[in-house]
Amino acid sequence: MATSRRTQRRGPGAPGAGGAAGATGQAGAAGQTAQPGPAGSAGPAGHAAGDPAGGGLTGTPAGAGADGRGREAPRLPPVRLAPREELAGSARVAPLLRAAREVARWLGPAGRRLNRDGRLPAAGTAAAMTELELAPGELDAAWRVAARTGMLDAADGRASAGSRVDVLASGDAEEVLAVWDDALTLMLAAEDLDGMATALYTVGGPVKMDALFEAYVAAAGTGARRPGPAYAGGDPEQDQAAGVSSALEALADLGVVELGTDEAAGGLTVTLSRLGVWGVHRRLRAQGWHVPVLGGGARGDAAALLATLASCDVEDGEAEIAAWLAVRTREDAARELIDAAGQGSPGLRGAGFAVLDRIGAEAVPAVRAALDDPVLHAHAAVWLREHGEEADLGPGDRAWLLVDLGAGLLEEADPRDVVAELLPDVTPEAQAELVAGLWEVSHPGVTDLLTALSDHHPDPSVARAARKAAFKARSPVAGQGAGAKGRPDRPDYMGRTT
Repeated sequence: MATSRRTQRRGPGAPGAGGAAGATGQAGAAGQTAQPGPAGSAGPAGHAAGDPAGGGLTGTPAGAGADGRGREAPRLPPVRLAPREELAGSARVAPLLRAAREVARWLGPAGRRLNRDGRLPAAGTAAAMTELELAPGELDAAWRVAARTGMLDAADGRASAGSRVDVLASGDAEEVLAVWDDALTLMLAAEDLDGMATALYTVGGPVKMDALFEAYVAAAGTGARRPGPAYAGGDPEQDQAAGVSSALEALADLGVVELGTDEAAGGLTVTLSRLGVWGVHRRLRAQGWHVPVLGGGARGDAAALLATLASCDVEDGEAEIAAWLAVRTREDAARELIDAAGQGSPGLRGAGFAVLDRIGAEAVPAVRAALDDPVLHAHAAVWLREHGEEADLGPGDRAWLLVDLGAGLLEEADPRDVVAELLPDVTPEAQAELVAGLWEVSHPGVTDLLTALSDHHPDPSVARAARKAAFKARSPVAGQGAGAKGRPDRPDYMGRTT
């Protein structure tokens, strides 16, 4: 993800040792506050941390939202989609599509007779396998794809070449991709293939072959179907491996996946091809997932930009920011960012103010106007001070900012990591005193932050203070002043509402 000087992070989902956590610690010190870099996510999906070399899902997906069965939805990585002509070129040579075309051409315009069950007679099947050099399973898959894509027509007891039989040779890029997408829909109709493709997309990099099944289960969750033994007394693990191998073969024949080698681990890896990324991205987007695309940030609003930055590395993030700023005036960009920050999560608030750094002095009027928003006041005051402007920043603002920054980190990172880095430069005695008063902060994330501190802080006195403060924060009296969407109506300088 992109970062500013306020936050330097090692990678998606993991806070850096001296980054936002260190800045959060400064929020508790008199007169010193800081903002996090772009973080957080929007929409129903986000990015699960993946190990590109080792594969598999290496951690619990941290994301916003859940699927229809109540499971936490994984956060999806931003992808860069290849040009349409390049994608169409890959689709034209996909072995499964070519086999489907050959089957349709073999049928010819006159067609061949079918049995009552809609299948070729035994003699016709044998002839097709011999003439086209296809195994039974290959012929079956090619026939189904040809029928689904319109390469063959079956009616009145006969099958013949269809209107799309020559689309691979003579169709334009859009026509070819439409045929390939139809074939992909057919191939992913089985739950195991759909889950496998989604798992590979979620990881966002190569997965070791022996970890692929675990990656699929992690992405598909409890709804995943584990293949049972093929015969009584069979070895379930061998059968599962055979099922994964068969699924990979089908996906590879359509050009969805590519095989590679992990030299360090000495094994094969699997990853989505550029064509596969395009196809799975298209499906996930149609299902309502948030699927960020690199290179498209300039067309979206500020909220879309900030959500994309959440999973970008530094280089890609800076490119997205530059493209987004290039098509707006600096004043308009600042107003959009302020609006997105005010409507977004704590992580998006920090991200918005980090991007405002790129605008500089021209953002001052918009940031100064944000001082009137209770949710943005502390962030805006810090930003203005860092840019040489005057702004009021009281102890209550610093306490509120500490909670907001901590809540932003908890959106992405493991609570233990957040606690370890939240107040690194503050003594345990000072931490305990600071934490004890956080229950008075009118912030929707204060209880979660205090709970994380009470559960994971290594110093007993700080953990005890957080536990007591969390109990007070949960009391009805503490929540009486909360406004709509958990925002304070008007915080005084100790973070209470009046």
